Amino acid sequence: MTLDELWQAVLGEIELSLSKANFITWFKNTAIVDLSKEELVLSVPNIFAKEWLEKKYQKIILNSVRKHYPKINQISCVVGNNNSISTTKTLDSVVTSPRLQKQPFVGEKRSAATALRANLLHSNLNPRYSFESFVVGSNNELAFAACQAVAKNPGKSYNPLFLYGGVGLGKTHLLQSTGNSILQSFPKHRVKYISMERFANELIEAMQNSRAKEFKEEYVQLDTLIIDDIQFLAGKEKTQEEFFHVFETLYQHGKQIILSSDRPPKSIPTLEDRLRSRFEGGMMADINKPDLETRIAIINKKLAEKGFSLNEEVISYLAENIYHNVRELEGALNKIIATYQLSREPLSSAQIIEEVQDIVSTNRSKSTTPQQIIKAVANFFEVNSDEITGRCRKKQIIRPRQLAIFLIREETNLSFPEIGSLLGGRDHSTIIHAYEKIKEELTDNKLLENDLRSIKEKIVEY
Repeated sequence: MTLDELWQAVLGEIELSLSKANFITWFKNTAIVDLSKEELVLSVPNIFAKEWLEKKYQKIILNSVRKHYPKINQISCVVGNNNSISTTKTLDSVVTSPRLQKQPFVGEKRSAATALRANLLHSNLNPRYSFESFVVGSNNELAFAACQAVAKNPGKSYNPLFLYGGVGLGKTHLLQSTGNSILQSFPKHRVKYISMERFANELIEAMQNSRAKEFKEEYVQLDTLIIDDIQFLAGKEKTQEEFFHVFETLYQHGKQIILSSDRPPKSIPTLEDRLRSRFEGGMMADINKPDLETRIAIINKKLAEKGFSLNEEVISYLAENIYHNVRELEGALNKIIATYQLSREPLSSAQIIEEVQDIVSTNRSKSTTPQQIIKAVANFFEVNSDEITGRCRKKQIIRPRQLAIFLIREETNLSFPEIGSLLGGRDHSTIIHAYEKIKEELTDNKLLENDLRSIKEKIVEY
């Protein structure tokens, strides 16, 4: 019996004990990817399915598997497909072979399959991310095309590639999809995905343990370095210095560098000019909020992945009322599915809409206060709110104050005299001048437009 045959036999028995909806929701797109003498490892399509199968269906899976292989006493799940063990292998040949071992990067000749498996283990990439599962719309088509080009010719097409946009819009999905695609095409390629925050923490730890040299050597041997949330470099002088040397070494040797941020390089405060110029020297692509049509496409894509269905009324409602980011859309779908599983009864459109009201309420236009705007602007420029509202005339405060004036006028009902009173008792003519200045700049200043968009996305947090 092969692994695939074993799992199909198990699924056949499980299907008889569950409702059709439950079975499709939790067992669709699952497969056995590893099997030892005592543990069976399943591949599942998402983290939600992983948690549900391991917690709720562990016993029913074990009982069925033991009818074919009694020694199994544990079931575990991994997110994403893993082809390192063929499902056509026989049961005996797999359970008598050693478990997968981590392989070193260098020092031995390896087959493409072994190299791919080893590099995946070291890459920090999540195999569930792929270009195929990414929904392309007008808001992200440039970034998507750039990532595909890089995946086909790493180090040659766009280097560095710099993606920027708000939270939950798909930057991480694209970064990891690019890394996974590179490894599929170039199995021996050494790829590493890491957040800037984790990079900084690991560097500090290495320095404390006198391992800074070894730390840098690990990175300069990579073929592709993918850094998420590069904006966390701001204010970290030593980290910027060490990262610059890693960046330069990789770049000079034609290695691919891919970066993401919640804002363009020019808007990252206290970033060294040499780093800023290098980030801007490659390809920069922004990712905006998805429009209504794209949000509907995202919902349908996610439903297909989860093996679940909703009527058009509910899909339209979700798309029209949850628009800040893709993560919130997926969170709403997960909540709907969980509610359905717990109730074990069909849900009406009204019940479904009621279930996601907490998510919808955070998206609906709320009465934005001037204080929220001032805090968001101050956080973006890393200054104090009191400096914006006070009489401070420092050069670094003038620009944040102008943007605060513009946003307060645009987002609230306050008059120019009221805004002047709020900002240190300034004359209304001064407020009008600041407002008109920003409004005029917006006609041909893409960077300013991006800054305002980033600030607006943060306002709801205050």
